[in-house]
Amino acid sequence: MKLQLIRPGSPAIYACKKNNIPSLVFYYIAEQDAIVLNEAHKSFKHFRELLINYLEFDDLQKKEFLVMPRRKGITFFDSVNKVLRISRKINTKRGEKYVRNIKTAVRYSDDR
Repeated sequence: MKLQLIRPGSPAIYACKKNNIPSLVFYYIAEQDAIVLNEAHKSFKHFRELLINYLEFDDLQKKEFLVMPRRKGITFFDSVNKVLRISRKINTKRGEKYVRNIKTAVRYSDDR
């Protein structure tokens, strides 16, 4: 699996082409604290820009922004927020002791 770095940081954002799962938007790799967007998804560019911009928001901006998507039943940002909570816990614990046994599978797919 070849990852292409889109944005460094915590969490880092990478792109990878998963042609066998075209409905998969992203997944999270806890060990690397990385969100991996699927380039094979039809709306890859749209989700990439949304994610990059969303990660720049502070907590208040995120809270205000989420009112509209939640009314429309959009759960992409709920999945992203779950990743951000996990990422924060990992980075906090790494300061104390490296976290090895995190069993995390955060995936977001637009299958309905």
